[in-house]
Amino acid sequence: MKKIYLCLVAAVLLIASFPRLELSALAWICFIPFFWALDGQRPRDAFFLGYLSGIVFFAGTLYWFIHVTFPGAILLVLYLAVYLALFAFIYVLWAPKRLIHKIFLLPAAWVILEFIRGHLMTGFGWVSLAHSQYKNLGLIQMADVTGMYGVSFLIMMMNVFLKELFNFKENDSPERRKEFKISAIIVFCFLLGSQVYGFVHLREVERPPKIKVAVIQANIPQSMKWNPAFHNSIMERQAILTREAAKEKPDLVIWPETAFPGYIWETPELFEELKKFVVEMRIPLLLGLVVRDGEDYFNSAMLISARGEVLQRYDKLHLVPFGEYIPLRTILPFLSGIVPIGDFTAGKKYTLFPASPPIGDRDRVPTQFLNTLICFEDTVPELSRGFAREGSNLFVNVTNDAWFLDTNAPFLHLQVSVFRTIENRRGLIRAANTGVSCFINRFGEVTRYVQDRRQRKTYVPGYAVEEISLNSEQTFYTKYGDIFTYLCFGVILGGMINPKKWRRRHA
Repeated sequence: MKKIYLCLVAAVLLIASFPRLELSALAWICFIPFFWALDGQRPRDAFFLGYLSGIVFFAGTLYWFIHVTFPGAILLVLYLAVYLALFAFIYVLWAPKRLIHKIFLLPAAWVILEFIRGHLMTGFGWVSLAHSQYKNLGLIQMADVTGMYGVSFLIMMMNVFLKELFNFKENDSPERRKEFKISAIIVFCFLLGSQVYGFVHLREVERPPKIKVAVIQANIPQSMKWNPAFHNSIMERQAILTREAAKEKPDLVIWPETAFPGYIWETPELFEELKKFVVEMRIPLLLGLVVRDGEDYFNSAMLISARGEVLQRYDKLHLVPFGEYIPLRTILPFLSGIVPIGDFTAGKKYTLFPASPPIGDRDRVPTQFLNTLICFEDTVPELSRGFAREGSNLFVNVTNDAWFLDTNAPFLHLQVSVFRTIENRRGLIRAANTGVSCFINRFGEVTRYVQDRRQRKTYVPGYAVEEISLNSEQTFYTKYGDIFTYLCFGVILGGMINPKKWRRRHA
């Protein structure tokens, strides 16, 4: 029972490092009781303890998924917990290794498991260790080289080292004391290097060109969103906020995901009224909506020019399983009963929108571009990187987190967005139906929120107007992707080689 209690303590500490508590410092020590629980265990028992911790952690951070599908939420937690169980299994297998090896091998194993979790079966990269540090700007600047996984590596390295520090005894052998000192120097150098790197970057100054943008957060409940009786009132609510924002003369107004109520093909007159409204405002509008093309349905973003013309449309590339489509529907038809939804169709190409003011002016060729990431697309690093490589100078995330009610989900989503900005050195604008709507600069700093007088950021209507830079820098990560993660694979392969057996074999 003591081992189980230690695992539960570790899981609770890790939960507390994420929203809403956001005690981010706990992430650097939360695995210490977990490691104590695993010491001396057989691999099979370690797997069980890791699985138990995983269930508690993922249930404690992702509980909001029950508001979409209760059975799906249970399955998701049970699946994600396997990754922590595998890490526990690996920890016990490598327990006999020297500390100087473990401070590299165990963080590398954690990174690989996070990477697999973020890619397998379309991926689910939420609540990465790195995300807990989204406000620690000095530390996380390294993400433009290593991606978010470099931050996770550093946190796990510190957990492994501190656990050994607690176990360190003055009467340990001279060899162990020497090894401990070398390990301490290595960990210190990694931490110092990341902070110096961050300090240098944070001293950089934002430079033109810039674009002035207004984001609208209408706070439309899901119960109203698709009800035809509320379509006019929804449009009016968004129009009122837009008129207020227009007084600050933005170059562009952004409405959230599926901000247009209903469907264009069913209410064409409502869409015509929207275009007339845009002409009246004389400000281009970027908004989310559902589009039908033949038999296919798309979750899309559309740019309407100040002249009321539809300039461009982006169809969402990365769909959410069990949210926008059911995987293996034809093979496993019972899933349709668990999650009764129709399937969307994924888009086919990266689409850029003009961002050079005045946006949409046919007399000027745009030289700056922005792209939209719809809903959870900003949780997929490869998508943002792909858009940056295609020539996007600014990221826009339009989302609707009202599905999850007033939970920690919008803040977990915000954490992910911060890392997309640093990895590619692109500003990111978030337009969310119920929050969190905000502006994030290329250093991952949130410069402005939509919030009320009590600084409440979710489930409040409002707008925010801010200038944000357009950047064309190509970072190491933008150019080469997850090289750091592949190096971690190399570290693991090297750790699997037994030096004594290798020398005997090649003697």
